[in-house]
Amino acid sequence: MSSRATVDPTPQDLASANSPASTVHALRTAAAHVERAMTWALEPFAVTTAQYELLLVIQRHGKSGAGCSELGKHLAAPGPDVTRMLDRLDSAGLVARKRDEKDRRVVHTELTGKGEALLEMAAPAVQQAELTVFDGLADSQRAQLAILLQGVRRNCPGN
Repeated sequence: MSSRATVDPTPQDLASANSPASTVHALRTAAAHVERAMTWALEPFAVTTAQYELLLVIQRHGKSGAGCSELGKHLAAPGPDVTRMLDRLDSAGLVARKRDEKDRRVVHTELTGKGEALLEMAAPAVQQAELTVFDGLADSQRAQLAILLQGVRRNCPGN
């Protein structure tokens, strides 16, 4: 998978990362760089990384659709941002929304054919960006990172 050797921290790396402030800085910096790489990969498709992530979540819900609050549970963006993103995706013809027949207060969202096509076309560029940002990490390290980040997320207020 990787053209580089596995990344092993040096003693200096471990010493400098031994405080919560250093860890938070490293996490925020890495997240910003990953976001930038994903933004560049998605630029030709005229969607933001948050919109792309939302499209993927909608796709996972399938034809049953999902309400705004349900979608928000699976995203990093807060609820009001989800509504604005859905408005933009709807205007672009990438999603369709319909009211629940039993409860008119509930609105379900599903991908349109255009939304499905965008995800299919963008997938290779996104995959390449992901491979690039994780180059040098072994599969086991990426898995460990994902587990650690899930633990951080669970510890955050509001979860």
